[in-house]
Amino acid sequence: MTYIQIINSVLRRLREDTISANWSSDLIGSTGPTDYQVMIGDFINEVKREVEDAWNWTSLRRTETVSTVNGTRSYNLPSTTQRSRVLSVQEQSQGGTLQAVPDSWIKTTQYPTESSGVPGYFSVNSTSSGLLTVQLYSKPDAVYSVDFHLLDPQDDLTEAADVLTVPEYPVILGTWARAIAERGEDGGSLSDMAQFQYQQSLSDAIQQDVGRHTDEVVWNAI
Repeated sequence: MTYIQIINSVLRRLREDTISANWSSDLIGSTGPTDYQVMIGDFINEVKREVEDAWNWTSLRRTETVSTVNGTRSYNLPSTTQRSRVLSVQEQSQGGTLQAVPDSWIKTTQYPTESSGVPGYFSVNSTSSGLLTVQLYSKPDAVYSVDFHLLDPQDDLTEAADVLTVPEYPVILGTWARAIAERGEDGGSLSDMAQFQYQQSLSDAIQQDVGRHTDEVVWNAI
C-alpha cells in the first residue's frame, strides 16, 4: 500500500475526512492535508518503526558482499544506516560463519601481535555519516568474499506514492490504536481493543513471515 492509502485507511476507521488528492513532495509542510491528517501520517511512521523492529522481516533483508583487501581489517557497508542490523556473516571460500564479538574484544585480541588469515570474527560500529562499519579478525591476508546478511529498515514515508515495505495491516491497526489513545475516547475501552487488535495482527504477520525462516527464533508481539 502507498502512504496516502494507509493514511486514508486509518482516517476512515476514525470517521475523519480522507485526503482526496496526492500532495507534492513531503507530507509535512504541504498545503493540502489538514494538521490532523499530517499527525496521522506521523503516527504511521512511528508504528512502522515499531513493526520493523519487531521481527527480521524478509522484505527488509539483503546481502552485501565485501571483497577484502590484504592487510585491511575495517570495512564500511554501503547503503546502511544506524538502524541497519547485521544478521549473519559468511566467508564464501571456506563457507565459514563469522562470530559476532564486541569491538573491544578485537582490539584486545590483536595486541601485542595481530594475527592474519581467514576472518573468523567481526564487530559492528557506525560511522559519523551513519554507515555501518565492520572490523574483521583475523586481519585478512588475501582477497576473501564475505557475505553480510543485513536488515535495512525503510526510510520514513514522506510522499503520497511511497510504498510500505513491511506488512500494512499491523501498521494500519497500530496507527488507529495510537490515534484513539491520543483522543482519549471511550474511557480507554476502545483504545484497549484497538491495541489488542494491533498486537494480534503483528503476531500473525510475524508467524506468517517466519515460515520462510524456520531455523530462526520467533518473536511474538507483547
